[in-house]
Amino acid sequence: MSKISKLKPKKVKGRIKVFKALPYKGSMVYLRMIDDDIFEYLVVFKGEIYSNYIIMTPKKGEKKLSEDEISQSAGLVMAGAATTIETLLGEKLDPKKAEVVKAFESSRKSVERIKSN
Repeated sequence: MSKISKLKPKKVKGRIKVFKALPYKGSMVYLRMIDDDIFEYLVVFKGEIYSNYIIMTPKKGEKKLSEDEISQSAGLVMAGAATTIETLLGEKLDPKKAEVVKAFESSRKSVERIKSN
């Protein structure tokens, strides 16, 4: 009997939730929430996978993100995915999207600084 046939699956609560899987300018975009605070996009562009994420924490005194905060976080990650695709296509970012990218990157960098301390 092989080792694989001896494995028994355990009941596990799902930690990764796929919000959306949609095409954008010829590439597939997958938006995911991991645990309760990590929002990630995966972009498939010409056979390559591009990814980025942000970590969102609830308001002070709260234990979970509100539905509105989750929706806003997903929107922010989708903006990052769209910008990644547009950059890979060689398109110039309009000023509004450039602001979103700047906010996305600054929030990610501030979390990374906090984690490294």
